[in-house]
Amino acid sequence: MKNEMPRIPNSNHKLLKKGSKLILSAATFGVVAAGSFQGVNYVVDNYNKQNTTVQSTNVVKTSSSTTSNVSTVAQNCMPSIVSITNVSVSDVQNYFSMYGRNSRSNPFTQQESTSVGSGVIINKQDGEIDILTNYHVIENAKTLTCTLADNTNVEATVKGVDEDRDLAVISIKTSDLSKDTLKQIAIATIGDSNKLQVGEQVVAIGNALGYGQSVTTGIVSATNRSVSTSSDTDTTQSYIQTDAAINPGNSGGALLNMSGELIGINSAKLSDTDVEGMGYAIAISDVKDSINTMLEGKDVSKSSTQSSYYLQYNNNEDDDSSSPFDFWN
Repeated sequence: MKNEMPRIPNSNHKLLKKGSKLILSAATFGVVAAGSFQGVNYVVDNYNKQNTTVQSTNVVKTSSSTTSNVSTVAQNCMPSIVSITNVSVSDVQNYFSMYGRNSRSNPFTQQESTSVGSGVIINKQDGEIDILTNYHVIENAKTLTCTLADNTNVEATVKGVDEDRDLAVISIKTSDLSKDTLKQIAIATIGDSNKLQVGEQVVAIGNALGYGQSVTTGIVSATNRSVSTSSDTDTTQSYIQTDAAINPGNSGGALLNMSGELIGINSAKLSDTDVEGMGYAIAISDVKDSINTMLEGKDVSKSSTQSSYYLQYNNNEDDDSSSPFDFWN
């Protein structure tokens, strides 16, 4: 990947100097070589070749018990969360090509690698079920496989991407799913991230470390938190900051309010031995136009040369390379 290095807003820029060990990384895990929001909540009630439907996620009624709320949110929303496996092919340096009879051959060779992330079911129409995820989860995919709530595996195709916002919509066919599977999955209910309050409790669900869906909870630490990239255009994107644990594999997963509504897409974390609980999610209300465009099967035009911009600090103290960052994916 030829991506830009992230950096914390200017007030904290000294934290990213070499030796700092800070990570602003995509929360994807794997072995990787290098005006309305109408489309999202729309369900085609009359389309049903197999006389089955995909339900919408229930909105949770709040109670006095926080533990009960988290458990209810998880139970109701888990059917809308999927695991995504990306098998990709990338060019890697072929050092043997520089010597002997191979000296004139291609200096690069293709290597297959696998990574995993998460996604959220947001729509069903025209015989397809649409899943929202991060662009870096599906980037350079040769094949994409979604694992649904009942552990059914089904192949997915890319419907539309927005590289600038690190978003993508992928689709699976209802004809590839059994009646039982269609009954066990659900479409997420979209919330309004503009109404989030600092200190409000949230729940994150995603395929942490590739072990399957796991649930974490925390609060909204900040809204409209700007994180900029080290690019010529110095592009800045606004995130929801949360202390709910966001781990590798959570990329593309759901950040939910206590009503069980989708209010963010978990995307990145800031990690260091001296830092805890700084995860970042793309605010759903900020990208509704982008999502609707992708649901139409279109890519969102790139506004700059920037693409995915999540890198990891190189913890190898013996590495003398000029860049202090390594790619996660």
